[in-house]
Amino acid sequence: MHEAGFGDAIARVAFATGLLLTAALPALAAGEPSNAFDGRWDVTLTCPPHNGDEDAKGYTHRFPAVVANGAFRGTHGSEGEPSWHLLTGTIDADGTAAMKLEGIVNNPDYAVGHSYRGKPYAYRVRAKFEAGSGSGERIGKRKCDFRFKRA
Repeated sequence: MHEAGFGDAIARVAFATGLLLTAALPALAAGEPSNAFDGRWDVTLTCPPHNGDEDAKGYTHRFPAVVANGAFRGTHGSEGEPSWHLLTGTIDADGTAAMKLEGIVNNPDYAVGHSYRGKPYAYRVRAKFEAGSGSGERIGKRKCDFRFKRA
């Protein structure tokens, strides 16, 4: 008697699991995002002029990004070339993100300290995302703002 009850319980669990998988498969097959922020994003990076001992001109760069499983990756320019930068990070379920921008100086007039063309640089970015947009800021010496918009 005990074995029959156990077999019935296993059958019920298998049936329920099958129902759950059947309901989930269409979403998985359609490529639905697995994270609320997954998908394509447009990024606008704006760094106003930096005044002080190391004057630097302001600039704005726009570039695409992709979020997959919460991992953010956006690229401006050609990798390894002056004016290139890569913005990466992870977006948490609550929309907060710790990011890093790595880049290569193009024109010294736009770089703090007038760094030479071709010099690598990096800095951290703190950001907050919502369903269709987000914003962030550079952490450190120069003020730079990031705006994110779902593409």
